Amino acid sequence: MRSDLHDIEVIYQHRTERAVCVRETEDGPDIWIPLSLCEIEPKGGDLFGGLSRGRPAILTAPERVLVERGLV
Repeated sequence: MRSDLHDIEVIYQHRTERAVCVRETEDGPDIWIPLSLCEIEPKGGDLFGGLSRGRPAILTAPERVLVERGLV
C-alpha cells in the first residue's frame, strides 16, 4: 500500500497545544496546520536544540493537507 505522506522543509514559527504555525519562505504568510494532521521535527533531527522560531524544520503530512495549505 502506498503512503500519501510527504516530508517537506518549512520554517517553524510557533506551536500551540493543537496546531503548528509554519512558513514556506522566511517572509511568507503564516500557515497553520492541526497537529492531528501532521508531525514536525527540527531539520537534521536536532532533538537537543529543538524547534526554534525562524529555523528550518521537517513537516510530515498527507499530500491533501499540504495541497490545501498551498505548501505543495
